[in-house]
Amino acid sequence: MYHFIIFIFVICFSLYSSLIYSEELNTDEVIVYSNKFYTSESNSAHHVEVYDHQEIINSGTNNLFDFLSNKSSLNVSSYSGNKAAPSIDMRGYGLENGFQNIVVNVDGYRINNIDMAPGFLGTINTKDIDRIEILKGSGSVVHGDGSNAGSINIYTKNHDKTRISSAYGNFGQKNHSFTTGKTIDNFSISLSSSYESNDGFSQKDSRGNKDKSKSSNQTIKMSYQPDNFSQLNFKYSNTESNSLFPAALTRLQFNRDPSMSGGQYNEFDYNDDIWGLDYVTHFSNNFSVKIYHQGQRKKYDSRDYSTNLRKTSALVNALEFDYSLNSLHITSGVSVSERELNAFQNSETLVNQVNKQNEAIYIQAKHKLDEKEKISVTYGARKERVKNQFNNTSINSENSEQLSMFELGLNYLLNKKINLFTNFSKSMQSQDIDRLLPYNFGTAAYDTLNPNIKPMQSRTITLGINYIDQKQKLKVNTFYADLDNEIVYNPSTFINENIDRTNKYGYEIFLMRKLNENFDVKFNYAYTIAKILNDTDSSTFPSGKLLPGVPKNSINFGINYQHENLTASLNHVWRDRSFIFDDFDNNANMMSPSYESTNAFIKYNLGKFDKFSTISVFASVNNIFNQKNGVRTTTSDTYGAIYPYNFRRTWFIGMEVEI
Repeated sequence: MYHFIIFIFVICFSLYSSLIYSEELNTDEVIVYSNKFYTSESNSAHHVEVYDHQEIINSGTNNLFDFLSNKSSLNVSSYSGNKAAPSIDMRGYGLENGFQNIVVNVDGYRINNIDMAPGFLGTINTKDIDRIEILKGSGSVVHGDGSNAGSINIYTKNHDKTRISSAYGNFGQKNHSFTTGKTIDNFSISLSSSYESNDGFSQKDSRGNKDKSKSSNQTIKMSYQPDNFSQLNFKYSNTESNSLFPAALTRLQFNRDPSMSGGQYNEFDYNDDIWGLDYVTHFSNNFSVKIYHQGQRKKYDSRDYSTNLRKTSALVNALEFDYSLNSLHITSGVSVSERELNAFQNSETLVNQVNKQNEAIYIQAKHKLDEKEKISVTYGARKERVKNQFNNTSINSENSEQLSMFELGLNYLLNKKINLFTNFSKSMQSQDIDRLLPYNFGTAAYDTLNPNIKPMQSRTITLGINYIDQKQKLKVNTFYADLDNEIVYNPSTFINENIDRTNKYGYEIFLMRKLNENFDVKFNYAYTIAKILNDTDSSTFPSGKLLPGVPKNSINFGINYQHENLTASLNHVWRDRSFIFDDFDNNANMMSPSYESTNAFIKYNLGKFDKFSTISVFASVNNIFNQKNGVRTTTSDTYGAIYPYNFRRTWFIGMEVEI
């Protein structure tokens, strides 16, 4: 915290100096789409956080994990050491389970898994991202199962120029990317490729291995317009990743040196293929239909475990309708998704097969209630059927659940600068297959269905106000969520089950101010409380206790500078301590440490050279003050409890050319 105070002092001094030269600047409103409606921030009944391509590129981060962790308001960590599959907490759902309450979409494809493995979004190269929209506390109607906290919607670019980027840093860091694209008449194609690796940040384990990692991604996007009313789109993406991430450290080891080896490193292989094909046609200026098919095949091999290899496949087919007339806009759709998981022992013997099918229908409308368009209301409902089928040597059965969700939102434009909004959302989350069919370590088999777990339900209300003028943007909101049957892991019985009733509440503040034509500052603050209200097992889940893995306070503060060919930024992120994952009794003597990192980035455009349109050089430093960061997952310190991550000062320098 000492470094944070110094940082704030320096920033405040800089702001005071810059404020003298403050002037009127245009602040364009952001158009958001996360809830299937194109709308401006001042006309939205939802709280949304938006990052465009330029801001992502100028952040100095090479992958999505680092960007979300250090630049957004989300609580993002790598508690098992695998940055490719980050754990994400939003609005108090916790680091252990939060990622299962957030729907993550990449170009409309849902990347959430049906087991307890987080989605592999950390490998996405930031240069390939056009924009990120983080929708908080809403989205259950269009995104469905598992959207209790909200959604993260990532849209990739259609590249129209050739760009080559290469960067090198300490600890053997390498980052290379290539993008190109072309449009010929009604046909366009976009290609991108990226590679990222490092030699490890911790000491060697007993086998001589370090916690090194490498990942690569290749993507092709094609679009064809046969006429002025229709468009056919295709996308294919392949991602490969190999990582060795360290074992947990004891508290003494972590405090002494977080780079120590707490045991043999776990090796993890990952391969993922995703494809999508969609066709959009406009029957009139007011009515359009979209048909799409999406698929995925992936495998992840945790080589150091007995049941080590998992292969999954997914198929999604959907139909969407969009209708607008004067003050009314309606979007509706039906979808059927089928995901299958096969678990293998020693990479050869199939020991478990599970199929999960989601069938959904929804309708959502936005209605402007007055001629001056000051008052608008958003409302909608969704019905979803979830069916699970289990097939192995011990169990051959199925179960199904009915999920119902709805939303109601109201937005009021007080004047050209201020709007007030409120949103109510009822959402649900079905049980993932690892909770329904847990691995029995005693019999080394998946031989028992879990009778103690059922879908969770959340009712969330958000109240907010936005102020947007030519100099600044201020967004303030408060929220309250009432939950039934929140799904958690019981550390006493080693079984996943429900807590009868819990709640979550807090407030969020976002401020962006342009001080002059060169400087702007951004400030993100979140205060979050997550509590147990009551449960029949009061000894394990005591009433009034805070839920683990949820920091009360989080701050993200940064200053950005741009003048002619020079771009620079400096930001600091701090997240509060939180109770350990199995500490439902809130033992204050044992808490997961706070997260703190100060980061800097600078980029200079050298201009045109010969056949190159532009050449840029850049440099970045992450965790300037060498803060020790890690996540503590258990109160037992016998075999290690803290997973270190981002505990080193790292830097890289690079160059980008545009042809």
